[in-house]
Amino acid sequence: MKSTRLKARLAGTAATVAVLGGAALATAPAAAAKANVISIDKVTLDGQQLSVHLGYSCDTGYTWGLSGKAVKTDGQAGPASGTVATGTLTCDYRSRALKLSLTQAAGAHFAAGDEVKVTVDFTEENGPGLEGEEIITTLQAPAPTR
Repeated sequence: MKSTRLKARLAGTAATVAVLGGAALATAPAAAAKANVISIDKVTLDGQQLSVHLGYSCDTGYTWGLSGKAVKTDGQAGPASGTVATGTLTCDYRSRALKLSLTQAAGAHFAAGDEVKVTVDFTEENGPGLEGEEIITTLQAPAPTR
């Protein structure tokens, strides 16, 4: 009989530990180990306005900004660049979408079908922050809306 009581207590203790462990996992932040990440989805050209459609995620407590730049891969003409001010990104572990508008430098000309190298990085208040993402892509005209 004593053996049965001991087994019942051990089983009860194991069940309690399993329930408490599951509760601890359920209340932990969903992406506590997530890094500061940028992913470029596409680059579009609407008239003379270049836009970089991207996703980003950053850990809470950071006040990042973004800096983007596009240059033609053939080296002709000037770049297009744009920024999001430091502290205006929402950093809360979630993945968020953003459209970054790039302004063309004097003498720059981009057209649909041009191959461009696009770089987007996190920035800090005093300058460069973390390296983000760089891609080479062909400029697309935006899809018509209805």
